Amino acid sequence: MKQVMCVSTLIALLLFAVTVPPRAEDRTDLLDLASGAVLLSSTESYDEDWAALLVLNGTPKGGWCSPEGKAFPHTFVLELSSEHRITEFCIDNTHAQESGYPGISARAFRLSTSSVSSKEGFQLAHKGEAAKGKRSCFTLDPPVQGRWLKLEILSNWGNPAYTEMMELEAYGEGTGRLTDQAPVNGVYKTNFNLMWLQQSGTDVEGCYDWDNGTLTGSTDGRVVRFQWVEDGPQIGTAVMVLTADGSVLNGLWYEQGAYRGLWFGNRALKAEVPACRTRIKDDSIGHSLDTLGRAILYGIYFDYDSATLKPSSMNTLQQVLSALSARPEMKLVIEGHTDSQGSDDYNLDLSKRRAESVKTWLTDKGIAENRLEARGYGESRPVADNRQPDGRALNRRVEIAVTP
Repeated sequence: MKQVMCVSTLIALLLFAVTVPPRAEDRTDLLDLASGAVLLSSTESYDEDWAALLVLNGTPKGGWCSPEGKAFPHTFVLELSSEHRITEFCIDNTHAQESGYPGISARAFRLSTSSVSSKEGFQLAHKGEAAKGKRSCFTLDPPVQGRWLKLEILSNWGNPAYTEMMELEAYGEGTGRLTDQAPVNGVYKTNFNLMWLQQSGTDVEGCYDWDNGTLTGSTDGRVVRFQWVEDGPQIGTAVMVLTADGSVLNGLWYEQGAYRGLWFGNRALKAEVPACRTRIKDDSIGHSLDTLGRAILYGIYFDYDSATLKPSSMNTLQQVLSALSARPEMKLVIEGHTDSQGSDDYNLDLSKRRAESVKTWLTDKGIAENRLEARGYGESRPVADNRQPDGRALNRRVEIAVTP
């Protein structure tokens, strides 16, 4: 991809006692793309490198900045993956550019939540103040319930031209209330032209009208993780999140293991059909092996901290089996990869065991053992940034590569 585009996003939440606890690795930040958070609308951004969506990427090393002289308030509306009872909210100004632009950090804020929709039913949850150049957390007592959040930044710490906010976090628990989720299937108008997605079980394939782009990956119904391929060839990964009503899709893309830009769009009209759709075949994994010599299999899942394959992996495994059956001379290396959490030795062993599980499944289905080799690479070959939750999710994967 030769274009780095941006969209807006942001959002924050709430409340009371200003505490600054360390990030808890065993807690899920509800305001991460990897957790299914979506930016629905926001105040303008300074430029593409300061897009509001970056406050949802899991790290304060990049964030949102207002255009010069933009009047307060700065408003952001976000949607959570489902309705939650929120107990804590954080605004992180750690890497705001205070040294060059004193007083640029977001300060006074107002948070409202809604269980009705993104446009109505909002009730004031809290008015508070974020610290200058630091991370501030607010305990909500009693907890605040909602699925849609509206954050209004009312002031900064005195900079006359700009306001920055680097990261947002929210913690809590689901209410158990059932919520509708539109299917991923469809056509979207994105910053990389028209894109078509087709879902089968947890597997997703598709294409887009930018350098003959194709993609293969998986989804939980809301968050989509995939490998993209363009002419060149250029290869990378991406994570995108779809709103509950299916109207907005936004996310981030990576190339050579590094964040490169935003990928976002809205659902297109029914009459709009990408030109690329005529090129898509049922054998998308086989096509990737033929043209690139490898494929990332985001549709293969394992039990937590285990090499046991989950039933949801079967569709992707069947596609690999079909590709190998149609290419009797092809031999593959099955590669296991992890994120950077945990020790190097442990991750190396886990990745090898997971690769072996895939190999065993294929040989049990009739593929000759001498056509397959299992290797574990642990965390040594990331395809995205391990500092971000969405990046770590993309790094946890199985790949297959053709051997001579």
